[in-house]
Amino acid sequence: MPESDLLKDFIAICGQQNISSKELDLIAYTSDLASLPPLIKQIYKIQFPKYIIRPSTSEEISKIIKIAVKYKIPFTVRAGASSGNGGVIPIDGGLILDLTQMQEILNIDPRSYQVTVQPGITWAKLNFELNKIGCITGIYPSSSPSATVGGFISTGGYAGIGAPKYGPIGQQVQKLQVVLPSGEVSNIYPPLSSLFIGAEGTLGVITEITLAIYPKSQIVYPLAFGFNDIDSAVSLLQTIIKLGLKPYHVMLFDKYFFDISKALGLKVPKNEIVVFLTLEGTELAVQADAEKIRSSFSETNELPKEIADNEWDRRFKAELYIKRAGPSLILLEIGTPLINVPQIYKTFQEMGVREKTELGFCGILGHGSTMLCMPFILTDERKGMDYLKVLSFSRKLVSKAIRFGGYPYGIGLWGSSYLPYIYEQEKLKIISNIKHLFDRNNLCNPGKITEDRTPEQMRPPKP
Repeated sequence: MPESDLLKDFIAICGQQNISSKELDLIAYTSDLASLPPLIKQIYKIQFPKYIIRPSTSEEISKIIKIAVKYKIPFTVRAGASSGNGGVIPIDGGLILDLTQMQEILNIDPRSYQVTVQPGITWAKLNFELNKIGCITGIYPSSSPSATVGGFISTGGYAGIGAPKYGPIGQQVQKLQVVLPSGEVSNIYPPLSSLFIGAEGTLGVITEITLAIYPKSQIVYPLAFGFNDIDSAVSLLQTIIKLGLKPYHVMLFDKYFFDISKALGLKVPKNEIVVFLTLEGTELAVQADAEKIRSSFSETNELPKEIADNEWDRRFKAELYIKRAGPSLILLEIGTPLINVPQIYKTFQEMGVREKTELGFCGILGHGSTMLCMPFILTDERKGMDYLKVLSFSRKLVSKAIRFGGYPYGIGLWGSSYLPYIYEQEKLKIISNIKHLFDRNNLCNPGKITEDRTPEQMRPPKP
């Protein structure tokens, strides 16, 4: 089909103002949050998309996909692009379906405690509106100002604010409306909806989401505790979990993180490791839990309330604030059982010393005894070969973490080489079969989840 006719069809569906093929737009859509110098794009042979399309409804998406299937045009879905694993990068070009215009709250049912939204709404906007009626979502990411509901679901959403108490995003989803790779619009309920959670847009386009919501708590109570070593900090968290306590949010930072924060003008604690722990609920319940937690510590561990309050107020800025010292930031996301965190942390520090590379560490407690570990390295993507060396080192960190029971959180493009270590061979085969069943022509976000397109020169060492 001639390009001009194809463009006319897309304009007829979405309107000319919602279609772009401008070069600067196309360049911008070949990256996500992560720093991505041109050399990396060349090595991975990342193609420019032909068109960026901004649909507003499920019906528009269905029509676009049917055209894409007819002419075998790859299509990739994105919204806030606040992840950095390359999951929204259109490696085979084709179409970008930008869902940021689909940001409506379609229905709020305070009686059944459910809300239905479009996928492009940010978590910050959703909770702002829910707060007006005294409600809140059970979980939301620390990147809420830019992260969208659809994106968080597509990348798995097992760690975030609220996860230790209310569970991962999969437990919050009551229904998904999905445009399948055939163009068919389907309503999907648990447990089948779990297929699309963490699928990174490879099985279809999520167009509506119904989530559980909860009464907004009477009180939010942040606490902060300082430690001389990682073992003591993690031991405390394990004790809290054994006591049956469910904090609302838990973050862990190392001294390097605070050294950078201090250099950027913030007042910071001097401890080697700091745990920020936030409780929420009724005033009586929160005070009771706070006393149980305090009784698990030495009195010298608790830091001034001002430090805890300040960090809670900065919960949407913490990880990205330090990027100012970069100017580039490589931030890894590695899930692991909590018990493995000390070994992973110490190993990373030893590797940093050997490689003469400074790296920091922060972690978010997930549901149950899991933690999302986020080692980070400040670098400069403008220094081509130096940046590649740091990037190579970061992949060694992931490989080492896998050896100690860790796994990449979100696969995307950059994590595809770890697929054999994330899934057992039989499970990977099942996932591949499901992908083929839904998407026989491999048009829906190709190069992700079920296939490894890592160039040989970028392949990480085996764990």
